[in-house]
Amino acid sequence: MRSVVKIRGSKLTVKGRRIFLLGVNYWCRKHNILMWRRWDPGAIAEDLDRLKQVGVKALRVFLLAEDFSTPEGRVREEAVSRLEMFLDEAAKRDLIVFPSLIVGHMSGKNWPIPWDPKNEIYSIESIAKARSFVEQVVRRLRGHPAIGGWILSNEVTNVREPRGLEEFRIWVRELVSAIKENDPGSAVGVGSSTAPFGRLSRRPENVVDLVDYFSPHIYYYDDDPVRHTYAYPFALEYCLSLGKATVLEEYGFPTNLYSEESHGKFVSLVAYAALAIGASGAWVWCAFDFERETDEPYLWEPHELSFGIFRRDGTPKPAVRELKDFSEFLGWFEGQGFERASPNCAVLVPSYFYREYPFYSENRQDMAAGMLTAYILVKAAGLRPTFIREEDSIDFRLVIVPPYARLLTSTWGRLLESVEKGGTVYYSHVRYAAHLHVSACHIWEELFGVKPSLRPGAKGVFPEPPLRLRFVRDLPPVRSGEEYEYPLSRPDAGSTGFVPVDAVVCATLNGVDAVFTAKRGGGHAVLSAFPLELYLAYEKVVDWSRGYHKLYQALAELAGLELPIRVSDPRVQCEEWVKGSERIVFLLNHSWDEVRVELATGYELVEVVRGKLVGKKPPTVSLGGKSVGVLRMEA
Repeated sequence: MRSVVKIRGSKLTVKGRRIFLLGVNYWCRKHNILMWRRWDPGAIAEDLDRLKQVGVKALRVFLLAEDFSTPEGRVREEAVSRLEMFLDEAAKRDLIVFPSLIVGHMSGKNWPIPWDPKNEIYSIESIAKARSFVEQVVRRLRGHPAIGGWILSNEVTNVREPRGLEEFRIWVRELVSAIKENDPGSAVGVGSSTAPFGRLSRRPENVVDLVDYFSPHIYYYDDDPVRHTYAYPFALEYCLSLGKATVLEEYGFPTNLYSEESHGKFVSLVAYAALAIGASGAWVWCAFDFERETDEPYLWEPHELSFGIFRRDGTPKPAVRELKDFSEFLGWFEGQGFERASPNCAVLVPSYFYREYPFYSENRQDMAAGMLTAYILVKAAGLRPTFIREEDSIDFRLVIVPPYARLLTSTWGRLLESVEKGGTVYYSHVRYAAHLHVSACHIWEELFGVKPSLRPGAKGVFPEPPLRLRFVRDLPPVRSGEEYEYPLSRPDAGSTGFVPVDAVVCATLNGVDAVFTAKRGGGHAVLSAFPLELYLAYEKVVDWSRGYHKLYQALAELAGLELPIRVSDPRVQCEEWVKGSERIVFLLNHSWDEVRVELATGYELVEVVRGKLVGKKPPTVSLGGKSVGVLRMEA
């Protein structure tokens, strides 16, 4: 028999129907990480009853290696029998279980892997024993009605970081094949964070051909509330753009650091955002706070005690109310038959972001930060972005290139071809004080209509605060004379400095030519000589009301793109789902403020599913901090 969850393109399905798996990561409330050796069926049944009442559909559980394996890699019968009993209890409640098979790292401690006492997990000998262990577990449990799929590990790279991309790929490939040979058709994930954050080996591009779904684990910290929660749909959208199903496999915060009320709002907003952009699930870390604080690793990791949506005494935190409400909405939404609206523009991802090149030293953290800021501004402008890689076809009328110090030389020629065929390309240039010998592009004049202005030995143009971007020519909807003040959060990120050849100067930064447009064939090339997005990316708290997204609206205008829905507040994310002439519109308030969101749209309002309607023409909705509005509309 096959696992209950199937893969269909970029979606997970059950019985042929697309699903969104609201889930939790699970350890027993009373017995924490040691639940398999302190086996307590009654306590587990109580836990599962509570989770079922919330509307949870999926559980990720963990086979702690020292509980489940002998030093020879054989499965311990007592432990696997207990896992079978656990699965039976889950099946009684229609809960879908994803077991993480090889668990050495967990909650701030690396626990022993019995067959690998020397911690050589990527060696041929260790992989062979790991493969044998995985095969034994999968053969024993395949076909169980509670099994949704298989997860290789829990953040195995915390046990030991691979020495390179190929070492990690070999480990993943061998264990995935062990599962597939014994349970064909099952859904398999890696169990480490495949996301645009973190280390190179876990970039989704580097495992896309090996796993069935991507599994971001995101614990993102940012003082800017908009940038903070926007990071979650950004990471999921990044993964989905590779055409692979994506589950937010871990996310959450400890409530001994943050208030329970804000925790509940955060958990709910991220779940709605994951649903709204087409992900296949969101699994909170974790189900319960734990007793027994003197157990390892809680003795020295007190924050690990309080990630739960339930308290240690079993009472619900506000997150339970929020998730139950989400689950009820999900039950309604999944029966409506809507599909997410197609993207109309693309953010380019450089191959340097996920590949290794000799003598390459640019800052990949800056790349991710620039991409995230560009994503926020694209959304605020009313556009529907996806991500493309340098090796992909350039099939979009608008391509955004955030602040990268360079692209492959062949990519610039392909971007020029796209412009000549009628597309619009925008590049936000950055030159670093630490990488003065690096040239981002080699066809400045051909593509952007500019020439570098530096003389030999000059380090670049590094502006002084305050930064004032002043438009000197109309770039609709931006008008000549409009001025935007930017923070200088990265003073080491500047410009090569350019003078126009046949480009038009549209804006200056502190009096220096800064934004150029050039007509090429049927399209336009737009160059920002300074990394505007990077200046926003590291500002502690951005005032998004300053209108930074208007430059992106101007890019849409140049590209001839229609913006069917525009929201009045750039802190509110808008997602559109379509069925014939009907629309479902999600409005996600990423701020902590209560906002009134006015929609500029030609659609007719049918009903407000969530949120408070305060005006009909134009539709205006009131949203509390970190809350969601949902409208049904007619085109």
